[in-house]
Amino acid sequence: MSLFSDFNRKFNLVGRLALTIAVGSAATVSLFLVSGSVKAVEDIDRTDDTLAELSQYIAEGHASIRGLVATPGSSAKAALVSFEKAVDRRIETLNTLVKQRAGAYQWTQPLQDGVDVQRIDNERREYVTAGTTAPTAGFSDSAMGLRMFDLRARKLIVTVAAMRDNADTARAHALFAAEEITALSSAFGGMLIAYLIWFPVFARKPEARLA
Repeated sequence: MSLFSDFNRKFNLVGRLALTIAVGSAATVSLFLVSGSVKAVEDIDRTDDTLAELSQYIAEGHASIRGLVATPGSSAKAALVSFEKAVDRRIETLNTLVKQRAGAYQWTQPLQDGVDVQRIDNERREYVTAGTTAPTAGFSDSAMGLRMFDLRARKLIVTVAAMRDNADTARAHALFAAEEITALSSAFGGMLIAYLIWFPVFARKPEARLA
């Protein structure tokens, strides 16, 4: 009987130790995943900030260039060249952020798939071409040229805005993942604490009553 009790005691000890190690490992993995999700949110925020700054620059730059195009006798060529170089710099920054984040975490996939740097670059080229070929004020087709120029600007801005929407989706996924992982880790931790505290109480044999 004492041999069986000794075996049972050792078995319970090993089981509790194994459970503690398992929960501790799960907590470590959870911490790693939560840290990863926080890093992912930071990367998404940087990308979104770059897109927001690009969108604002496009809107302000177009307003300035359009004023030159609509003014008789003025030339928007220099402004378009400056605009193109400035947008190129911002696109390069965005491309660097996308490459750094590529394949980092699964929950950034919506942004990874949604930020198409090449598409922005193509829209930028078409916008500059429309501004270069738009007739200046005073010509018969200047109104049509300005309209096409405005439409190209609008399309470029909408393209960037759509990618910002993807950033919001990716951020929501990352935050949701962090919350779920934290909740699961807390649940495992609570189960371990409850087991370690209450198991000895329930496993204790009642003392024999004295006659």
